[in-house]
Amino acid sequence: MPDDPKPAPPQATPPTSKETKQAQPAPDFGHIPMTEELDSAKWTLPPIVPVLVALVAIAIVITVIAYTNRPTPSASGAITKVISADQGENVLVAVHLKFNNMTETPLWIKNISSEVQAADGKSYKDGAAAAMDVDRYLQAAPPLAEGKLPPLKEEQKIAAKASHEGMTIFSYPVNKAAFDGRKSITVRVDFYDRPAMILKQ
Repeated sequence: MPDDPKPAPPQATPPTSKETKQAQPAPDFGHIPMTEELDSAKWTLPPIVPVLVALVAIAIVITVIAYTNRPTPSASGAITKVISADQGENVLVAVHLKFNNMTETPLWIKNISSEVQAADGKSYKDGAAAAMDVDRYLQAAPPLAEGKLPPLKEEQKIAAKASHEGMTIFSYPVNKAAFDGRKSITVRVDFYDRPAMILKQ
């Protein structure tokens, strides 16, 4: 009887993915040398002196820019006279102003307004009467004509480095006694493309 042929060797089956994962050793984070964690810290942190120097330099640059770009006053001046005239429940007020153009270019008046703070703490605001109406107000309330000055008006040009005097008329919903006992009166003159001039008395 012939010999039995040799049995074929068993074929190795490829390991499953699960077995492969189990076969690979998991990283041991607990045994990473301390030298690898801490040795490079002094190289990754910037030195403190250059950082401080850079911060100081930035602060100086910001300060210089803020100083050179700060708004400079357009004009300086004062309220030289305030005259009131009783109109029953209202009061007409003539305010005389004197001011100087502090710029190297002409100033153009955009708007004139005022605010009165009464003795009781209430505030009243008004816009200046139109220049063309000033003479009519002076005729209606002759006391306002005392020391009459040319009326200030919108779009009026004030020459560079020049002084100017003018008057304007306001009306407030209080009687003359309440106005004369006021805490303050503030006049604001707005200019085109320039900071406003604010005068208080």
